[in-house]
Amino acid sequence: MNDLVEDINSRLKSLPDLFIISLRENDSLVHFVRKFIINILCERKGDIEFSFKESNKQFCKNNNIKDESQLSKYLKLKGMLMNDHERNLLNSKKVLIIAGDIFSEKAKSNFIKNKNLLDMYTYKYIEFFDSDFAHEIFFQLDSRETSFDKLFSENLKAIGNVKSYGTVGPLDLAKINPTVKEKILKTNLNEVITPFKVGDFWLLIMLEAKKEAKFDEITKTKMVLSLFDEWINLLAVDSIQKFLLPN
Repeated sequence: MNDLVEDINSRLKSLPDLFIISLRENDSLVHFVRKFIINILCERKGDIEFSFKESNKQFCKNNNIKDESQLSKYLKLKGMLMNDHERNLLNSKKVLIIAGDIFSEKAKSNFIKNKNLLDMYTYKYIEFFDSDFAHEIFFQLDSRETSFDKLFSENLKAIGNVKSYGTVGPLDLAKINPTVKEKILKTNLNEVITPFKVGDFWLLIMLEAKKEAKFDEITKTKMVLSLFDEWINLLAVDSIQKFLLPN
């Protein structure tokens, strides 16, 4: 780690002052240093197994590029040559390997620690203007006199006491209102939760589905890349503060 930091800072200090000043004045310094550090890491990684043909095929598919002509136009708009494009694809694969090598164990540990926040939840809800009507509908649902689907098939807003209704999800808990999240974590599937207040309104919800998060390759990749990104940010900011900003 120390030799990496020394390598980064040695190369940064060799850059022309006017270039650094221009980047700083145009609010591009952090972005540049991030890319600069990533390129150093990829250079230090050395040779890896890589197929430009396969990587480029996937890249074009992801970016809706139909043929070589469209790819050429895309690269011109980005100010890149084909060699630059090939190097970027190679470095993207290297980043995946580097991130996996450094952060796989931490990603797995974070997954286990925060699994309940990564599970995906779907719930039905009705938002009411007042408590009395919310509780009246709750008792009807709880006694199975009616159901969310039946209520949704009616024009609930026409009743006058309903602000909104519908189905939310699937979402992880990080994207769900904190009060709703607390209720969801304590409920069972298809259980109607007693109305509770959120802001100025009363909410009635039922947890419809819960999809357990799995530490599969997709999840692992997202998590190691997120940790890698945070690490690169720390390295970039630290280098800028120590070597590229005036004292």
